[in-house]
Amino acid sequence: MSGRTTKRRVQGVLAVSLLAAIPLVTTSFADASPSAIPGEAAKVAANQSAGGPPPDASLQNIQLLNNQRVLDKISDQITEGKGEADRAQIPGFTDVEVVPAQMHIRLHWKGEVPAYVKNILSSLPSGVTAEVLPAKYSKAELHAARERLISNRKLKNVASKLTSVPSRITSIAPAVDGSGLDIGYDEDRGVGQRDDHDPLTPIARQDKTREVKAATDSETGVETRVQYKPLAIDASTRQVDSAPWWGGAGLQTPGGTICSTGFGVTTADGRKLITTAYHCGNGSFHTWGYGPNGPHNYVGSTSAADQASSNDVSGLTPEAGVLTGSHVYDGAWDDTTGYSKAVSGWGHNYEGDKVCTSGANGGVHCGIKIAHTDINVVGSNGILRPDVDLAYAAPGGIAAVNGDSGGPVFSGTASGYTTDAARGTITALDTTTNCNGQPVADSWQRPAWCFNGVYYVPISVILADKTWTLNTSTS
Repeated sequence: MSGRTTKRRVQGVLAVSLLAAIPLVTTSFADASPSAIPGEAAKVAANQSAGGPPPDASLQNIQLLNNQRVLDKISDQITEGKGEADRAQIPGFTDVEVVPAQMHIRLHWKGEVPAYVKNILSSLPSGVTAEVLPAKYSKAELHAARERLISNRKLKNVASKLTSVPSRITSIAPAVDGSGLDIGYDEDRGVGQRDDHDPLTPIARQDKTREVKAATDSETGVETRVQYKPLAIDASTRQVDSAPWWGGAGLQTPGGTICSTGFGVTTADGRKLITTAYHCGNGSFHTWGYGPNGPHNYVGSTSAADQASSNDVSGLTPEAGVLTGSHVYDGAWDDTTGYSKAVSGWGHNYEGDKVCTSGANGGVHCGIKIAHTDINVVGSNGILRPDVDLAYAAPGGIAAVNGDSGGPVFSGTASGYTTDAARGTITALDTTTNCNGQPVADSWQRPAWCFNGVYYVPISVILADKTWTLNTSTS
């Protein structure tokens, strides 16, 4: 893709391979009206006559997406519209899971369910069922236990008698069923250092895991489930973009690494930014467009005020007179048509939802199921990211590719599946998987490195912490 004439809007129903889950879009933004971004209308209309990916005839898949939208709406009512971590403010609440195939909700709760929740569950739409499962701990209690493993915004190490280096806690998450904490660890090799393969024998690893569990059980005061989980990979390309900038395009950072753009946002003082991952530059203030022959198409610069290392986000300000748009790229990484969809709003995340990722290196991958929300995870740069969700592709499938960092995580909306709802931005990757021939945009520089799991920072957290609003459109 070489310029703005390759960008176009979606026409008709999206192919199921590109369809995402359908969330309730919980928030509207008064300053982000359709076609509000100067220059975007021409960009969208440039190839609108070219058509989109062929519609999929699978009514079963469409029905699953509709089911998810209904279940998410009910879950939003139960959680009072709170984000993943903020649900700890609800007394007794532990977690909620959605099962679209069965039109079913599993609600994990400690103690008596409040009247407002009972009222919701007593008036469910036809065909929807729900169950309340007793939890040992509430989310608030598990948050308090988790804090005992955090010091100065860093996850603690665990002293080891079995290895020469301490055990490094790499992730902590409240168990979905409220039974305790799920904890990942590896051997502390230092910032940015990890073992690609387990250096211990199976028996030695079992002994090490038991050692870590004993320590974390004692420190937190709750039951912990511990597994060897090496430090998350910071996925540090889409072909060259043009202004106004869209999400899922390639960036080449000052350090020469490759990352992806996320979503167009607007600051409280009215500036239009395009997001990417903080770790892509680790505080550097200039970013350029990506190209196999070197940097070109200058994207913008950032500042300390437009960055948040804990949310792994940087907002790039384009040069004077250039704005950011309200679309994200869809389709394969090498799709020369510039196929994209408008971002019409954003939604919360629930275990069981399915989402899509879009990265400049890996293109779009969909059907990725949210396995965990409200996680503390440490990235390769050593910075704790305290509000992160984790989703996995089907066994053997690809969730994202190295180079997709900063790219958008989204789900389809109910408006004909032609627009997207933002869910978050890619921050790190988990569990190497077979690439199965997956090509990448920067193959001249490195081969594809594919992952079954993807960590992402919820868009609700980013918008609230930075007081940004999402650039949105309906076409």
